Amino acid sequence: MTVTYFSKSSSIGPSSRYRIFQFLPHFQAAGIDCRVDPLFGETYFSILSVRSSVLRVFLKIPYVFACFLKRLWALLLLGKRDLIVIEGQLFPYAPPLAERLLRWCRYRVAVEMDDAIYLTPGHQKKMPALLSMVTGAIVGNDRLAAYAKQFSPRVCIVPTVVDTERFKPVPMKSTGSSDERSAAITIVWIGLAYNLKYLGVLAPALRALQSRFRLTLRVVCSQPPHMPGVEIEFRPWDFQREVADLQDATIGVMPLEDTEWARGKCGLKLLQYLAVGVPSVASPVGVNRDIIMDGQNGFLAATEQEWYERLEALCRQPQLRARMGQAGRRTVEERYSLAVWGPRLVDVYRTFAQSERLDAAHRAVRSPVSGQRRSTGAR
Repeated sequence: MTVTYFSKSSSIGPSSRYRIFQFLPHFQAAGIDCRVDPLFGETYFSILSVRSSVLRVFLKIPYVFACFLKRLWALLLLGKRDLIVIEGQLFPYAPPLAERLLRWCRYRVAVEMDDAIYLTPGHQKKMPALLSMVTGAIVGNDRLAAYAKQFSPRVCIVPTVVDTERFKPVPMKSTGSSDERSAAITIVWIGLAYNLKYLGVLAPALRALQSRFRLTLRVVCSQPPHMPGVEIEFRPWDFQREVADLQDATIGVMPLEDTEWARGKCGLKLLQYLAVGVPSVASPVGVNRDIIMDGQNGFLAATEQEWYERLEALCRQPQLRARMGQAGRRTVEERYSLAVWGPRLVDVYRTFAQSERLDAAHRAVRSPVSGQRRSTGAR
């Protein structure tokens, strides 16, 4: 079986890394030849980190244009493939003409979404048109599935998952002291720079907790946050170091605003924390409600007061942290691990690759007039 996956970025982009690149060994073991064709590379993320908006636009336009030409060339050389999977869209913000051409050429095409991109400007009309013309959709959660089912004949939910062989706990060293004030507490947040805005809800709780605990907020990102009065430890994101940056943290946090966009998120950072055994507090938004069983494998917090109370309880009780960390690890192993979902995604791809053949076979044994099955001689 041959598959071409048109990803948004190279493996440096978190979405593409977790939605396709980490699955490649599973595809290879199952006999699926999957070729990944990224649209953007590391240069794109470097451009996005440029502080000057004018310079950023000046650099972005020619780079994106060159990437579009490269993708167009890849489409011209596509050849015979059993399935084409598109992460989001082939050409962002452009009409879905290329996708329509692929379907006209009788390719089986699946669209993959792990964000509510249909809410962004320029996509409110494009995504319904795109979803209605393709073979089906692969989405990251129930919220995205509910949207896709309005337009697509087939929708399959594949959550974002983590490799539990890579993201795993390490034995924590004892501080040798039972004094809550002497034990260092590291609260960690990892993510893209445009999500730093969500940290604002934590600031009051963190400032109050710093009067009781030796507490630091570790931010793993491309740029540090602006949070006056909060002790910040900034660590630039690095693929080789990202697991270690989480493993020695005390508590993980995933604050979100309760918006339609946030409800479409797939909870990656929360799964990363839980996989390494770090107890976590998250906003009760979207898939976070599915991942966290409040009080068992983590806490949910909706208000500033709840954030303070949940974080204070974890700062104060090492036994609670240990219990929740172990429960969180089990949650990921059982429900959100690459080991569990690798074989399942293989089956999803095979189903999409055969879907139209199966539909044709189904139609062939039904009467075109009455819709009753024709007799095939079988008894």
